[in-house]
Amino acid sequence: MEFPKALLIRFFTETMGLKYLKEEGDFLWFEEGLNKVVVAAYFRDIYEEAELYKQVGALLAQDAAKTYLAALPEALAFVDVRFFKNHGVGLVVVDPSRGAEGVEIKIYAKPRQASASQVDVSKIAESLKAALSARIDEELKRLEKSLFEKVKAYVDQRLEELRRRQEVKPPEPQQARPAGPIVDNEWVRILRSKT
Repeated sequence: MEFPKALLIRFFTETMGLKYLKEEGDFLWFEEGLNKVVVAAYFRDIYEEAELYKQVGALLAQDAAKTYLAALPEALAFVDVRFFKNHGVGLVVVDPSRGAEGVEIKIYAKPRQASASQVDVSKIAESLKAALSARIDEELKRLEKSLFEKVKAYVDQRLEELRRRQEVKPPEPQQARPAGPIVDNEWVRILRSKT
């Protein structure tokens, strides 16, 4: 692996936080979340404008969300900034003489829209189905727990009311006093006193 490519991989993994996937010829593939990022490492001793734009054309043909062209500082004389920005292609300048500090993004790549042929509808449908199923299961469990707590509280309240009713017994009816000598009546005292 060439030293400028190694600097480029280090920059995109450590500084930009992308995951390095593979190298295919001059193309370095990275992963940014679920998106693919491709960087064309175009390092030459002598740059020609036509060859530079052929490399950009090959880069645009790649199936990636973001595309970058990496070149040495000598290539900047041939770069049309408007062309790069209009096509969403980023430009990374690698100066191997400066080491790790020599890698700099001059133009940031714009995310490209995936074409309809690239979108796998079945995978999206399966993903949505799984997410929806998980959400429904979660809501059902929450609802089941809530209903269980309400029913339990209702049953506990009714049982407590029944316990209270059993503890409070109705007063027993008073029994009549047995017939015996009447002592507390005043007339009885008066009559006794006369005898």
